[in-house]
Amino acid sequence: MQPGGWQEYTDGDGGPLYWRIRLKNPLTGEKWIRPMKLNGAGYTLGEPEYPDGKPLYRLHDLAARPDDVVIVVEGEWCADALLKTGALATTSGAADSAEKADWSIMAGRCVTIWPDNDEAGRRYADAAASILLQMNCTVRVIDTAALNLPLKGDVVDWLKVNPGATVADILALPTINLPESPASDVTVTGDTKTSTGTENHDDAAIQRLAALPAVQYDRERKKEAEALGIRPGTLDKLVAAARKDEVDTGLVFDEVEPWPYPIAPAQLLTDISAVVRRFIVCQEETSHAVALWTAMTWLMDVVQVAPLAIITAPEKRCGKSQLLFLLGRLVSRPLTASNISPAALFRAIDAWKPTLLVDEADSFMRENEELRGLLNCGHTRDSAYIVRTVGEDFTPKKFNVWGAKALAGIGHLADTLMDRSILLELRRKLPHEQADRLRYAEPGLFDDLAAKLARFAQDYCKDVRRARPALPESLNDRAQDNWEPLLAIAEVAGGAWPDLARKAALKLSGADNPAQSIGTELLLDIQEMFDTKQVTRITTADLITALCGDDEKPWATYNRGKPMNPRQLARKLDGYGIKSKNLKIGYGDVKKGFDSNQFEEAFSRYLSAALPPEIIRYPLHVNGSAASTVADRNQVAATQNPSATLKPAWNKAGSGVADRSPETSKEKTGQVEVEI
Repeated sequence: MQPGGWQEYTDGDGGPLYWRIRLKNPLTGEKWIRPMKLNGAGYTLGEPEYPDGKPLYRLHDLAARPDDVVIVVEGEWCADALLKTGALATTSGAADSAEKADWSIMAGRCVTIWPDNDEAGRRYADAAASILLQMNCTVRVIDTAALNLPLKGDVVDWLKVNPGATVADILALPTINLPESPASDVTVTGDTKTSTGTENHDDAAIQRLAALPAVQYDRERKKEAEALGIRPGTLDKLVAAARKDEVDTGLVFDEVEPWPYPIAPAQLLTDISAVVRRFIVCQEETSHAVALWTAMTWLMDVVQVAPLAIITAPEKRCGKSQLLFLLGRLVSRPLTASNISPAALFRAIDAWKPTLLVDEADSFMRENEELRGLLNCGHTRDSAYIVRTVGEDFTPKKFNVWGAKALAGIGHLADTLMDRSILLELRRKLPHEQADRLRYAEPGLFDDLAAKLARFAQDYCKDVRRARPALPESLNDRAQDNWEPLLAIAEVAGGAWPDLARKAALKLSGADNPAQSIGTELLLDIQEMFDTKQVTRITTADLITALCGDDEKPWATYNRGKPMNPRQLARKLDGYGIKSKNLKIGYGDVKKGFDSNQFEEAFSRYLSAALPPEIIRYPLHVNGSAASTVADRNQVAATQNPSATLKPAWNKAGSGVADRSPETSKEKTGQVEVEI
């Protein structure tokens, strides 16, 4: 035997799993190929045990290049030969190895199979294609018979004849129709290749692409167009014509061709921000947030959180619709609506993967709990699924509601929506403030910016996926989640944008003056009531009366224009673990109410985040007779007649200042000295 070489199987990080040793007899040509593994401190022949299937060759390359076309060949030798062309290649091993391998890393990918030119090679291609098609892969099989290869000829033989071949040359080679493909009535064998077969293959490819979800089609269009030998724009038109369901609805998205030259991300964001301020009167931080959120819509495949963009203003004629229309010219796959039902929302997002732009949201969303729930559901990628029944037999179906959404309306929307949003507040312009009208924009302005955004997403999506920006600590957890994708984009863009993005996050999220939920507002008002009335317990009826005493607070009209009732109060407080209890009033009279100490934990947990530290207040336990108070100096002398001390009133729990302390108090006749 003479040396032949060896191949190393690796894990996803490049660490060695095992090796295959190749030797060849120079006299007889007989091959000797054996696996070898590490066994303790030494090496032994054999492969490790893999219950879920043996790993594919060069796993680390597959993991590092998730968006590239994968060429599957027979044997490690062929895969290594393709590396010289820049192709991403792998193998499961010999011709009978396909069903023994773990193909999971290939799920959803574009795959080209290059079998050896023999019957065993065709069996390998069929077995591998069958497995990959079940994993939602796009599969093509090269017609080796049309390559004039010798019997049993493989990739290595072809590369000897075509030493300067590139990946594009390989992907342009003729292919055969798969047995599973229903798109063609003509079966093209491995022995012949006709023009009819080529046409059928083209038609089958277009039909298959038309059936793909929009996001997956976007991933594959450029490579498929290259393989078919046509421009991506031409492929877009053919696929749009084949999507009869979309043509019938009148909805065909304009496919944006990426800018043909490399772009400077920081300059692109600066240009978008300047365009926003040219047409919309807004503060600088708002225009920066719009630029970052717009870029995010082109990167929905790599971000994990999709904050809503809520465009709001206190009155009409503040530019809300104008900004929404501007977004429609820049975002990826815009779908504009002035009203939308819950069923239309989840079906549209699941089918078309658009950027949803909804105007007049305040007019139809306030009482629509289901619609708010669907929008809340789409905030994070992992939770962006709902289940509904479809068809006459009510079959359960899962719908994906993941996507970018912008809402415009007067005033604030529901707290749950505002909590998941980037807030873009607008104001009516003053006489000296000027803004151009969108219809006066120069031709091609928005088309060029959209093309550059598409190029940004194409060139920098992996960088955005890997980015881990520093999140401002003064933001709460939800605000940090909302701003993380925008800060990641700013970090990748570089320049001044990381700093601009953080300033916008702090300004627009209200870190200095955080918004209060209705529950927090209720706790604040109850705390204020305990402080001002100087009581430590109160009946439910008296608490509601006290809360409703201020006409500017929501409690007097909380119950659809009427005062809050006891059941509503109990339900709100129950969420904080606070329940009413029986209070003894007078002789034998018992009513429902609360002690102040029931609220202490809720006050400390929720109001410390709602109030600046210097004004956080906690209820004081006051003196039961109300005859003495707590002074602000270290020692006070409180003179009182113990025999004349009144009994505590029914609504007070007794003195909060002890008249003796084991360590510091001194008791004297008629006088108690208290150290605080």
